[in-house]
Amino acid sequence: MAPTKSTPASKAGKSPSKPKEPRDSDLKKQLLFLWACHKISGVQVDAPAVARHFGITNHAARMRLDRLRKKLDEMEASTRSDDDTRAIKDKDDDCKAQTKQTEVDSEDECDTMSD
Repeated sequence: MAPTKSTPASKAGKSPSKPKEPRDSDLKKQLLFLWACHKISGVQVDAPAVARHFGITNHAARMRLDRLRKKLDEMEASTRSDDDTRAIKDKDDDCKAQTKQTEVDSEDECDTMSD
């Protein structure tokens, strides 16, 4: 009986690859999504419970939450302004393309009139 070839289920000698770390932009999008969910739901954070969990004082927990709120609001505002800027740029590019096309069309009309 002839020996049969066996096909390994996985590559021999190689360990499975580790999951890739998310990019900063992906993390920022996820964080802003979570922040929007928090704000929309109107949930109040239990600062004393957070303080107990991290082994810090209630005051320290409230200060950390306040600083986090400010940073997330700033991130959200900057993302919004980036989106607005991008939308304005896209609109300007569209207008320039339309203007250029109109100029080309006008030149074509002038060429046919002179013939």
